[in-house]
Amino acid sequence: MTRPVFVDGIIYWSTRDSFILSFDLKSDKFGEVSIPERFVRTYGLRVTKVNGSLGLLECNKEGEIWVCGVWIRKDHVNNPFTKIYTVKVEGKSVFFKVLGFRNNGEVIIEMEDDDFEKSQIEVYEPSSGRINSVGISGERLTFCAWSYMETLLLLDQSNSIIHG
Repeated sequence: MTRPVFVDGIIYWSTRDSFILSFDLKSDKFGEVSIPERFVRTYGLRVTKVNGSLGLLECNKEGEIWVCGVWIRKDHVNNPFTKIYTVKVEGKSVFFKVLGFRNNGEVIIEMEDDDFEKSQIEVYEPSSGRINSVGISGERLTFCAWSYMETLLLLDQSNSIIHG
């Protein structure tokens, strides 16, 4: 299984089989999400969160270039996954890993240097296909990104309601 993703009160994990495992925190029930036939037993497939929706990353190598298809499922009630774009790193044959997505749709990626010892954080712009460095580098495969939502809920009062 891969790193879990939390969307609308449900935790999702991709498995090595032909489904995504889910756990609904409200009902305390496990479930399965079907994936398109093309993804069955696909190496490099993982779940992610894209603009608040459940997403799939389909990463593989086409010749000397790494390509990652980004698919989303807008409504978690039986809607199919739809491909929204492909992250294609032209002119670079080094491995990249998708870390996450910004609210404006840009993709945060980790690119390995040519010597495969260091990596850096870069931002991919789907509309233009450009990659911009953000000036952060470090040891390879050590970066991660998580989404968060600000809240005013009181941690010591589980059933509290905040009136404005």
